[in-house]
Amino acid sequence: MSFEQFLLLAGAHLLAVVSPGPDFAVVSRHAIAFGRRCARFVAFGVGCGILVHMAYTWAGVALLLKTHHWLEVSFSVVAAAYLLYMAWGALRSSQGMALSAEQGDAPDALLSFRRGFLTNALNPKATLFFLALFGSVLNTSPSGWQMLGISAYLAFATGLWFVLLGWLLTAGPLGRFLAVKGYWIDRILGVFLVALAARLIYGLFW
Repeated sequence: MSFEQFLLLAGAHLLAVVSPGPDFAVVSRHAIAFGRRCARFVAFGVGCGILVHMAYTWAGVALLLKTHHWLEVSFSVVAAAYLLYMAWGALRSSQGMALSAEQGDAPDALLSFRRGFLTNALNPKATLFFLALFGSVLNTSPSGWQMLGISAYLAFATGLWFVLLGWLLTAGPLGRFLAVKGYWIDRILGVFLVALAARLIYGLFW
């Protein structure tokens, strides 16, 4: 894997995790209702959930890159279509992120972690996103150490972002801004996804 490919993966991943979605919602609700400590354990769970998707993604990409060319072309077309589908929804976004509070007593650390982990790990869209993203960026099968390194980075970066989010939501006006203007993050992500899909299609013919 080249450094350019890593930057593409890291950039797309950053925009995806910043964009409002299920992970954002579960962390924000716990931060607002129960405070930073609870949100921190939820964020750790979300980060670890990424590793589940990485296992499926690496297995799929490795199989794809070692099989027949027609299968690779077919997958590339499907992946590009999925990226464009996600981009269309993101570009049409016109609402912010509704931030609501959880009800009841504050969950303990283990329950908070489990909520974050299951929210991410059981989200099938995340698996499809990573599979399409990696299929569009990689043209050779990475080594085992590269797979481990990238997986660790994505899990760490995801957890770090959501820890930071939990802190910001309890320390300043970011929550109010995202509640009103969060759709701009979606739109930026949409442009990036269109560029990735175009790159994927371009690679099929040139």
